[in-house]
Amino acid sequence: MCISTGEAAFSGTIAHCGMQHHPVHGLLHVLGYRNTAVNLADGPNAMLPHVPTAQLTPGQFLSAGRTGDVLRRMVDAVEPVAAGAHGIAWMST
Repeated sequence: MCISTGEAAFSGTIAHCGMQHHPVHGLLHVLGYRNTAVNLADGPNAMLPHVPTAQLTPGQFLSAGRTGDVLRRMVDAVEPVAAGAHGIAWMST
């Protein structure tokens, strides 16, 4: 899913693609992935995500920092909340 400017090894890739209806922005398409990258070049290297589009801008990329669970958090953010998940299911009776 990505390339580097110098020699590198990528492994353990996990990808997430999804759609979500946003109340203000309408239908949103989401692409996320993570992997382990090892720089095999003699000096600095850069990883370039391969996202073919004519309309993508730098402002549409979100930094995930150095966390290891960003894809799980992305899925959790768009999954419907189960009934009673807020701890007040007892009020329904």
